[in-house]
Amino acid sequence: MNLLASIPYDAFTFGPFKPLGDFTLGGIGPLEIHSFGLLVALGLMLAFHMSSKRAEEKLGISGEEFQNFGIYLVAIGWVFSHVFDVVFYTPEKILEDPLILFKVWGQISSFGGLLGGILGAWIYRWRHPHIDFPQMVDLAAYGLTFGWMFGRFGCASVHDHPGAETDFFLGIQWTDGTIRHDLGFYESIWWIVIVTTVMIADKKPRPTYFFVTLVGMMYAPARFTLDFLRVPPELGGDIRYFGLTPGQYMSILLFLVSLYFFNRVRKGEPIVWKKYEPKAVESDPKAKK
Repeated sequence: MNLLASIPYDAFTFGPFKPLGDFTLGGIGPLEIHSFGLLVALGLMLAFHMSSKRAEEKLGISGEEFQNFGIYLVAIGWVFSHVFDVVFYTPEKILEDPLILFKVWGQISSFGGLLGGILGAWIYRWRHPHIDFPQMVDLAAYGLTFGWMFGRFGCASVHDHPGAETDFFLGIQWTDGTIRHDLGFYESIWWIVIVTTVMIADKKPRPTYFFVTLVGMMYAPARFTLDFLRVPPELGGDIRYFGLTPGQYMSILLFLVSLYFFNRVRKGEPIVWKKYEPKAVESDPKAKK
């Protein structure tokens, strides 16, 4: 995780103004600790901890097994977060330098990470067919809320999602003197609401895919709406396809998928909570002789 914490925000020039930028919090040996990387790393650790804890206390699943599952999601998700961002947000960079697709330490997209995580989940299922896949996916959705919240804290710390000019009291003064919406900050506030809702909802048993549904239906409309406040492409903002950002198209897809799972949740029965019981290791009788 220290390596993640050393990742700075890959700052871009937004037309006539620039993001307020990353800041360094010190270092560990040769590694500098950047605010964005540190918060992302903390989010990942918290996501793994919360999901593993819930797996063992309520679902009878080994925390270690979930962590193995989660590593696939994070590793493949990280690669896809970069590739998705380059392909759909800055495709012109591929013509300038095709190798940019392999520079996974650069720009990233949260929705790209989500798609990569889904692919990682299916790959893990293919390699480990014995797992309780629906429960593992719902566990991932549960932990995702904590990770994504801290990821947006990271975005808010570097102000990398500038919005339109505003006189709103939560606006941020940019380097060009304008007051603008800080969409990373707004979204981090909404993720606090989502996390709070998830924790309250988890006080009693829920049907499988409940958290997949809840998180998707709470996040997608908010993200779709906030993207209308982004700076236009001519000022260096997100590219638009037929008037909508890639994030808005992904929000529509996420909401539709959540509706599909909502129908399954509505008809499903709450799971029965059970604690994880490690299997006793049988001693070798020959070893006693």
